[in-house]
Amino acid sequence: MTRKVIITVIALLVAGLHFLKGRIFQGQLHLFVHGYMIDIFLPMTFFLLMSLIPNNIIGSPRFRAIAVFGCGCCIELSQYFGYPIFGSTFDPLDIVAYAGGVALGALLDLLIFPRFIPSWNDA
Repeated sequence: MTRKVIITVIALLVAGLHFLKGRIFQGQLHLFVHGYMIDIFLPMTFFLLMSLIPNNIIGSPRFRAIAVFGCGCCIELSQYFGYPIFGSTFDPLDIVAYAGGVALGALLDLLIFPRFIPSWNDA
Protein backbone atom coordinates (compact mmCIF):
# COMPACT_ATOMS: atom_id res chain seq x y z
CA MET A 1 0.00 0.00 0.00
CA THR A 2 1.11 3.52 -0.67
CA ARG A 3 1.62 6.28 1.85
CA LYS A 4 -1.46 8.15 0.54
CA VAL A 5 -3.68 5.09 0.92
CA ILE A 6 -2.53 4.36 4.47
CA ILE A 7 -2.95 7.97 5.61
CA THR A 8 -6.36 8.19 3.91
CA VAL A 9 -7.54 5.03 5.69
CA ILE A 10 -6.32 6.44 9.01
CA ALA A 11 -8.14 9.73 8.33
CA LEU A 12 -11.37 7.91 7.47
CA LEU A 13 -11.13 5.77 10.61
CA VAL A 14 -10.60 8.84 12.78
CA ALA A 15 -13.53 10.58 11.07
CA GLY A 16 -15.63 7.49 11.80
CA LEU A 17 -14.76 7.77 15.49
CA HIS A 18 -16.88 10.91 15.66
CA PHE A 19 -19.92 8.79 14.89
CA LEU A 20 -18.97 5.78 17.01
CA LYS A 21 -17.94 7.59 20.16
CA GLY A 22 -21.38 9.16 20.67
CA ARG A 23 -23.85 7.28 22.83
CA ILE A 24 -22.50 3.90 21.78
CA PHE A 25 -19.46 3.80 24.07
CA GLN A 26 -20.31 3.69 27.77
CA GLY A 27 -17.38 1.58 29.04
CA GLN A 28 -14.81 2.18 31.77
CA LEU A 29 -12.89 4.66 29.64
CA HIS A 30 -16.00 6.77 28.97
CA LEU A 31 -14.37 10.04 30.11
CA PHE A 32 -11.25 9.43 28.01
CA VAL A 33 -13.18 8.41 24.89
CA HIS A 34 -15.61 11.33 25.07
CA GLY A 35 -13.16 13.94 26.31
CA TYR A 36 -9.70 13.29 24.96
CA MET A 37 -9.49 10.52 22.36
CA ILE A 38 -10.45 12.74 19.42
CA ASP A 39 -8.17 15.48 20.80
CA ILE A 40 -5.32 12.99 20.36
CA PHE A 41 -6.33 11.38 17.08
CA LEU A 42 -7.24 14.54 15.15
CA PRO A 43 -3.83 16.23 15.57
CA MET A 44 -2.16 12.92 14.73
CA THR A 45 -4.22 12.68 11.56
CA PHE A 46 -3.60 16.30 10.53
CA PHE A 47 0.14 15.78 11.10
CA LEU A 48 0.05 12.75 8.80
CA LEU A 49 -2.17 14.42 6.18
CA MET A 50 0.13 17.42 5.96
CA SER A 51 2.99 15.08 5.05
CA LEU A 52 1.20 14.46 1.75
CA ILE A 53 1.59 18.10 0.70
CA PRO A 54 4.45 18.20 -1.83
CA ASN A 55 6.19 21.20 -0.34
CA ASN A 56 9.52 21.08 1.48
CA ILE A 57 8.47 23.64 4.09
CA ILE A 58 4.87 22.58 4.77
CA GLY A 59 5.77 18.91 4.55
CA SER A 60 8.64 19.16 7.02
CA PRO A 61 8.01 17.44 10.36
CA ARG A 62 8.93 20.54 12.36
CA PHE A 63 6.52 22.81 10.48
CA ARG A 64 3.72 20.24 10.68
CA ALA A 65 4.19 19.80 14.43
CA ILE A 66 4.21 23.53 15.11
CA ALA A 67 1.24 24.22 12.81
CA VAL A 68 -0.98 21.44 14.15
CA PHE A 69 -0.16 22.05 17.81
CA GLY A 70 -0.42 25.82 17.35
CA CYS A 71 -3.87 25.54 15.76
CA GLY A 72 -5.03 23.31 18.60
CA CYS A 73 -3.76 25.78 21.17
CA CYS A 74 -5.45 28.69 19.38
CA ILE A 75 -8.74 26.80 19.38
CA GLU A 76 -8.42 26.05 23.08
CA LEU A 77 -7.43 29.63 23.93
CA SER A 78 -10.41 30.95 22.00
CA GLN A 79 -12.62 28.76 24.19
CA TYR A 80 -10.90 30.14 27.29
CA PHE A 81 -11.73 33.70 26.21
CA GLY A 82 -15.35 32.79 25.48
CA TYR A 83 -15.21 32.37 21.70
CA PRO A 84 -16.27 28.79 21.04
CA ILE A 85 -14.52 27.29 18.03
CA PHE A 86 -14.91 23.52 17.58
CA GLY A 87 -16.11 23.22 21.16
CA SER A 88 -17.24 25.43 23.97
CA THR A 89 -15.35 24.40 27.10
CA PHE A 90 -11.74 25.26 27.86
CA ASP A 91 -9.80 22.30 29.23
CA PRO A 92 -6.03 22.59 29.72
CA LEU A 93 -5.75 18.81 29.36
CA ASP A 94 -6.89 19.23 25.76
CA ILE A 95 -3.60 21.02 25.10
CA VAL A 96 -1.76 18.03 26.54
CA ALA A 97 -3.85 15.77 24.28
CA TYR A 98 -2.96 17.88 21.24
CA ALA A 99 0.73 17.54 22.08
CA GLY A 100 0.30 13.79 22.50
CA GLY A 101 -1.47 13.58 19.15
CA VAL A 102 1.29 15.45 17.36
CA ALA A 103 3.89 13.26 19.08
CA LEU A 104 1.98 10.12 18.06
CA GLY A 105 1.75 11.35 14.47
CA ALA A 106 5.49 12.07 14.40
CA LEU A 107 6.26 8.70 15.94
CA LEU A 108 4.18 6.89 13.33
CA ASP A 109 5.43 8.97 10.40
CA LEU A 110 9.10 9.13 11.24
CA LEU A 111 9.83 5.90 13.15
CA ILE A 112 7.12 3.23 13.01
CA PHE A 113 5.81 3.31 9.42
CA PRO A 114 9.25 3.61 7.74
CA ARG A 115 10.39 0.56 9.69
CA PHE A 116 7.52 -1.66 8.58
CA ILE A 117 6.68 -0.16 5.18
CA PRO A 118 9.88 -0.04 3.09
CA SER A 119 8.51 2.47 0.57
CA TRP A 120 7.16 4.87 3.24
CA ASN A 121 9.60 7.71 2.56
CA ASP A 122 9.35 7.42 -1.23
CA ALA A 123 7.47 10.36 -2.70
